[in-house]
Amino acid sequence: MLQPARQAPSLAPPVAAGMVEFGGPTCQPGVRELLDGIALRAIQPGDEAWLHAIFSCTRDAERQLLAWPHEAWQAFVAQQSAWQQAQYQAQCQNPAFDLVLFHGQVAGRLYVDRRRDEIRVVDIALLPAFRGQGIGRRLLQALVAESDACGQPLALQVARHNPILAYYQRLGMQVQDDLGEHLCLTRPCRTAAPPSADAFLDGVGSDFRLVHPEAGYLATLRLERVQSWQAGALQGCAVHFSGPDIQRTAPDTYGLEHRQLGRFSLRLGPVQRGGDGACRYEALITRMHSPTEQGT
Repeated sequence: MLQPARQAPSLAPPVAAGMVEFGGPTCQPGVRELLDGIALRAIQPGDEAWLHAIFSCTRDAERQLLAWPHEAWQAFVAQQSAWQQAQYQAQCQNPAFDLVLFHGQVAGRLYVDRRRDEIRVVDIALLPAFRGQGIGRRLLQALVAESDACGQPLALQVARHNPILAYYQRLGMQVQDDLGEHLCLTRPCRTAAPPSADAFLDGVGSDFRLVHPEAGYLATLRLERVQSWQAGALQGCAVHFSGPDIQRTAPDTYGLEHRQLGRFSLRLGPVQRGGDGACRYEALITRMHSPTEQGT
């Protein structure tokens, strides 16, 4: 279990500017909890001081090398931070620019571009007080899980001599392009097949996280019932879920995550909407019997 980190007052604004009480009525809208006290919140007006502090700490080595006066360095960093933010905004097709929260404190930032053909990590940076505690590793693992669930590769760019390159390679990322000083890495998705009807039956009454390739996490659905059928060499099941209305009218392919059944892709569609904001969803799964299965 990760332990809360000490805040670094010299690097960031007062904690109150980004505090979040998880699980209670004071939760800020737009906060998405991940696990072990880690959450994401979309960047909003008023976060400029946090973004400046996070960007500045990524340039510490350069600051020590240049040894500029404090005022000159701060002006330079402010200019570079604004330029970088504008470049990211212009280059991303479907950006999600988030602050990383750890037990309610702003710990860093995570920028992801969820394109139609890949999930691209644009930038991940943590304040010094929050490094070395597994936060970055868990963020990357969550993105790997999303990649597998949604059937899209995960991509990022890293400096050739960055020590983190070895960790990226352990995650299964491969060099896609050599840019000289930087390498473009890609990890192919490893989408799992949906569980069997019997496996779904064991999960009736439990919760599944619903993830979309472009929109990310959408809702938590409850598995209500499973109806199995068989016709000759074909067998299948209808899987019924209930949950909040995600405001999508047509069936689509989503990623589902479950504590016991793991992560898999499933084509799911709304079948009934209620006046209280609830909705029922259904997925149909079919497969052929093998000759061995037909003879048993």
